[in-house]
Amino acid sequence: MNSTFSQQRQSSIVAYALDEDGVVETANLNYQDTSSMVVANHKQLSKRYRLLSDKVSKPSASNFVLKTLSFNSKNSDYAPSFYNGELVFASSRNKKSVTMILQEGSNEPFLDLYKTNRNIPNKGITKLKGSINTKFHESSATFSPDGKTVYFTRNNYVKRKIKSSTKGCVLLKIYKATYDDGKWRNIQELPFNSDEYSTAHPALTPDGKFLYFASDMPGSYGKSDIYVVAVHDDGSFGTPENLGSLINSEGRETFPYVSDKGKLFFASDGHLGFGGLDIFMVLPIQQSGWKVCNMGEPINSNKDDFTFIINEKERMGYFASNRDGGKGGDDIYGFRQMISLEEYEYYVPKIRSKVKRHLKLKPVEHEITSF
Repeated sequence: MNSTFSQQRQSSIVAYALDEDGVVETANLNYQDTSSMVVANHKQLSKRYRLLSDKVSKPSASNFVLKTLSFNSKNSDYAPSFYNGELVFASSRNKKSVTMILQEGSNEPFLDLYKTNRNIPNKGITKLKGSINTKFHESSATFSPDGKTVYFTRNNYVKRKIKSSTKGCVLLKIYKATYDDGKWRNIQELPFNSDEYSTAHPALTPDGKFLYFASDMPGSYGKSDIYVVAVHDDGSFGTPENLGSLINSEGRETFPYVSDKGKLFFASDGHLGFGGLDIFMVLPIQQSGWKVCNMGEPINSNKDDFTFIINEKERMGYFASNRDGGKGGDDIYGFRQMISLEEYEYYVPKIRSKVKRHLKLKPVEHEITSF
C-alpha cells in the first residue's frame, strides 16, 4: 500500500496475542453532543481508553452499508474530501506521470488530486486545475468553509525544486493554495513544516479555526502523531500541539478528520484493532474526559482502512481500504449509516491481534516519503 504515513526502509509484520478479555469498543455516531469537541480543551484528554468484556456476540445487522465505487482505478485511490458537492481525492491513475517503485512489486505513478461529482461519479473525473499538482505526490486535501483555500499534502517540492533532509529523505509538507479565476494558485508551505520531519494529511474543523494533521516531529509518541494548530483570522498560525497519549501511541496515528458535528476520527495501527490501520473515533465520556472507539466492521477489516470522512447530517461518507476484493491497490468505498451505534453498546467486535506494518521503500536518487 502506498498510502500510509511512513518513511521506514525496512518491512516487518509483528502480530501478538492479546489478553483473553481484550476487545475494542465501537463508536457511537449518534452521540447528541453537537459542540465542536476538537475545539475545546483538547489538553484535558484522558490517558486511558476503555476495554470491554470479550464474552459478547456480534450483532446480526450491520450499522453501515458499504458501496463499491466505479471511479476507482487499477492503481491507488484514497483520501476523499467533500468540496462544493464534489468529491476530491488522491489517485495514482495518471499513466503519463513519472513513476517510482513504492513497494516490492509495485510500480505506480505519483499521486495527484482529482475531483468528481459525488452524486454522479461517472459524470467525469478531472484533475484539480492550477499549480496544485506537480510531478511528485499530492494528497489529503481539506477546504476552508468559504471554499477559497485548500490545505493539502505534497512531497517537499516547491518552485520546481525538491529538497531532502540531512539523511537524504524527501519528506512530506503541508501546503495551502487559494482559488482564483477557476484555478488553484499561490502555493505556500505552512510555517511549521521542516526539511527534517514530515507534516501531512491536514483536516480543518468546520469553522476553519483549527487544523489537525499528522507529523513525526520531535516530541511525538510514535512513528506519527496527531497534532492540532490554531488558524488565525489574519492567516497566521499558532503553535502545533500534540493531542497526547489518549490519541497517540507508539505506532502510527494519521489521517485525521473532523466531521460536520465536530467529532474527530483518525487511523491508527497502535490502538487495538483488526489488523493494519483501523479507523477510530474520539467520543466524550460524561464528566470523565474522552474515549477512543474502534469503528468496527464493516468499516474496518484485517487490512489497512483509513481516510474516513462522514457527513453526519446526511448519514453518509467515504473511506479508503486495501482490503481484499478491491479494484486497485487502495480503493475508495462509500457508506451509509443504517442504525444507531448506540444499539451496539453490548455488541462489540472481538480483537484477536494487532499488526504493525511498515512500507519497504526502494532507494531512488532521493528517498521519497510515501503517503
